Amino acid sequence: MGRDDMLSLVLPLLLAAVALAVWLWGQLRRPPGFPPGPTWLPLVGNYQDMCRLSKKLGSQHEAFTYLAQKYGSPVIGLHLGGELTVIVSTRSLIREVLTRPEFEGRPQNFFARLRSLGLGKGVTMVAGKLWQEQRAFVMRHLRSLGFSGAAMQALVGEEVRALLEELSDSRERPTQLKQLLVPSVLNVIFHFCAGYRFPRGDQLVQTLMDLQDVRSRAFDMTGGKLSAMPWLRFIQPEATGYNAITKFNKITSAFCMKLIEDHKATYVPGKKRDLIDAYLCEIAKAEEAQNNNRTFMEDQLLSVLYDMTVAGLEETSSALQFAFLMMLRHPDVQGRVHNEIKEAVGTDRFPTLEDKDRLVYTMAALMESMRMCYVLPIRGFRRLLEDTTLHGYRLPVYSMSAIWTLLSPLRNDWSSDVMRRSILNTTVLVNNWSLQMDKEHWGDPEVYRPERFISETGLLREDDIFLPFGLGRRRCLGEQFSKSFLFQIFAGVLQKFQLVPADGTDLKPTAFEGFNLAPKTYDIIFKSR
Repeated sequence: MGRDDMLSLVLPLLLAAVALAVWLWGQLRRPPGFPPGPTWLPLVGNYQDMCRLSKKLGSQHEAFTYLAQKYGSPVIGLHLGGELTVIVSTRSLIREVLTRPEFEGRPQNFFARLRSLGLGKGVTMVAGKLWQEQRAFVMRHLRSLGFSGAAMQALVGEEVRALLEELSDSRERPTQLKQLLVPSVLNVIFHFCAGYRFPRGDQLVQTLMDLQDVRSRAFDMTGGKLSAMPWLRFIQPEATGYNAITKFNKITSAFCMKLIEDHKATYVPGKKRDLIDAYLCEIAKAEEAQNNNRTFMEDQLLSVLYDMTVAGLEETSSALQFAFLMMLRHPDVQGRVHNEIKEAVGTDRFPTLEDKDRLVYTMAALMESMRMCYVLPIRGFRRLLEDTTLHGYRLPVYSMSAIWTLLSPLRNDWSSDVMRRSILNTTVLVNNWSLQMDKEHWGDPEVYRPERFISETGLLREDDIFLPFGLGRRRCLGEQFSKSFLFQIFAGVLQKFQLVPADGTDLKPTAFEGFNLAPKTYDIIFKSR
């Protein structure tokens, strides 16, 4: 065998060995100046250890809080979901992460790709110029349609009346609120997005709720098992949540595409009945201009509608379910809320958002429930857009940028894909739960006490540590809608009904752990006042 033949055999093996060594080094290496935390393993990182710790302590957010205490640092560095992951736990640092532009990216892990339909479009899961352009467009047109004004409040009022009618029909019988709340949330959102209202008892909504439950329980803010080990989808498609999310994507996409096609069939150029029409108008403009770099395309519209569906399925309704559960646990508070509404509003009309300044205790009871039963105990997920520092620690965009430069001659080789996978993005998560349960700030955070949100002069106290809708440019897009819906439903139900737990109902505020928190199913008996 000649020298050239020998080299042709040895060189690929040598390159493979180098690639493997680089990959192992990248998987094990903690970047210089990175925040403290437990050591990690190749492939799985800290995933298995965090699963065990979360199970032991009861939740992932409690595990993150424990690590912050163990390492004596408000910033912890882990390797989760196939990425470097930084957990931040104090008010000042959380505000930094939520407001600094270098933290405005979104993860690029396997779950993130599934969550964005594999398109990398929409509003929720994108970053940079695309996100800025699309968020501004969506907000501008929703506002022009009245999403943050009187039109929205009127629609919420209609949903309150419809809900109260259903509760009246089922009074004295055990009732589960989730089945009624989710369609109400979606009705308001899709009125402005598509001029569409879901009929009561709609099977599509029930199917999406069921899939969303499975989907949410299978994942967390780090992407869960599927992002840590994507190959498990071939072995455990059910246990990893892969089947649930792909089925959810398929059904939701088909529904949204039907809405788009129906609008295209009835579209009148220049007329904007809803958000879909606004997009169709913008798409037509881009096509007429023959803009090859346009971002207003049908798949972008599909992704936006998908984002709206996901947003409407869980968080707002879960917050209300927790709030009513706290009313069952604290009948004295429930009675005081009802009396305040009766005195300030009466019984001849429903409470509206304009009444909130006179319903101080009602607002405080709702806020205290949102503090104690925080639907998003871990808020995120932010991907670094540039190298930066936080609390004196160095946070790299990639964990192997230096060695990648050194190995640039090998980038075009067949081994480059292996090496590229050894470069880890950095995701930053904020531990909201650590703020809501901070004993130094709240004194007795484990106690349900609405008075903490009322000042000595009897006014509602806004607390800058209480951030249910986030902060900064990525602040919740539907904040005004959510505030209006939460208040009007909460006050409207307590104005008309006394809430009594059904026999055998467990009133412990236990929650399903996952991407967010949702209360376990419970029954209420609604008695007319």
